[in-house]
Amino acid sequence: MRGKIIGLAVFAVAAVLVTMAVNSWTMKTSATETAVQLTIYRTEQCPCCKEYEAYLRNNGIPFRTVVVSGVELENVRKRLGVPRELYSCHTASAMQYFIEGHTPVEALKKLLEEKPTLTGIAVPGMPPGSPGMGGMKTEPLKIYALKPDGDIIVWMVS
Repeated sequence: MRGKIIGLAVFAVAAVLVTMAVNSWTMKTSATETAVQLTIYRTEQCPCCKEYEAYLRNNGIPFRTVVVSGVELENVRKRLGVPRELYSCHTASAMQYFIEGHTPVEALKKLLEEKPTLTGIAVPGMPPGSPGMGGMKTEPLKIYALKPDGDIIVWMVS
């Protein structure tokens, strides 16, 4: 009998740990309180991508990381519809959107809460002082958006 109780306790603890792990990969948007999964695609070699992940973690944004080769990252961008002029060192996806580069948390939250009619948002390149990048910000950070018709606009300034 004692063995069965211990077995059930181990099973219950394992189930709770698995549930916690799955929940840590989702974020709830305040507007809808529905779980949204943020997935970051990056190569192993990029140190600023790891710094961006630390920035998200420090700001309470859960995500999962998929480490890919450079060729695979290019394929992810093509699949998500990221235009070359918006490329940075890593790409993320959440819901139907792409999130390219060192995008500030406030832009990410705005996108996922407001759910605008966009394909995605981006901070192209690797601007100094942007989240996860070293250096000082030399000018306001522009967050660009890709509209479904292919137009690229300045969507937000941080």
